[in-house]
Amino acid sequence: MPGLLRDPFALDLGIEFLHGIIDTPMMRLAFRQMLIGLDSSERTFLESLTRTPIDLDAVASLPETTLGGAYSRFFATNDFDPKFHAKVYPNCLEDLERNWIFARFARLHDLHHVMLGIGVSRQEEIALHLLLFVNTRDPVAAAFMAGLPYLAPRYLKQRRIWTESRKLIRAARALPNLFHFPYEEVMAEPLVDLRARIGLPCGGCPTSW
Repeated sequence: MPGLLRDPFALDLGIEFLHGIIDTPMMRLAFRQMLIGLDSSERTFLESLTRTPIDLDAVASLPETTLGGAYSRFFATNDFDPKFHAKVYPNCLEDLERNWIFARFARLHDLHHVMLGIGVSRQEEIALHLLLFVNTRDPVAAAFMAGLPYLAPRYLKQRRIWTESRKLIRAARALPNLFHFPYEEVMAEPLVDLRARIGLPCGGCPTSW
C-alpha cells in the first residue's frame, strides 16, 4: 500500500496488492457485481470464454484493422508483455485460475484500451478507469475514483477535468456493459465495425485528458 500511494500506477505493486485482497468478502462481492444483468447461461458462456486462452500467435497474424490485429499492435507499440502478470508475481496465477471473474477483469483491461481507443498515459488511464467504473462496476476503477481528489492535482488538467468527466460518464452509460462483451469471439472482425456495433465513434472514445 505505501508503494501504491507513492505511485498508483505501479502495476507490479497493484498485482501483488490484489493478490492480498482478492479472497476477502468485499472483493468477492465486488467482482460478482460485475455480472449483474446476466442469467446463468450467459454467465456460463462468459466463464467458458474466459477460461479459454487467447492464441496470441494467431491474433498477431490478423490484419491491423481487426480487433485482434489492433490488440497485438497495442502490445508491440507500448512494449507490453501479455504475460507480465505471471512474470512479476507468479502467485497471481492461482488467483486467476480459481476466480474466473478476476481472470476476465485482468484479461479485458488492455482490450478495453483497444476497443475504446484510449491511450496509456497516466491521464488516459484515469479516464479509462472513470469510464469502466460507470460502465462495468469495476472495483479497481472504483478505488481510482475514490482517489481522484489525490490524483487530479498530480496528473490532470484541472480546467478540463469536469468537462471531460461528464463526456466520459455519458459515453459509459450509453455503451453496453463491456465486461460482458465477447471480445474473444470477435478478434477477426474489423475494429471500426465493432465500435459502431456498441455505439462508439469510429475513432474510439474521445478524451483530451
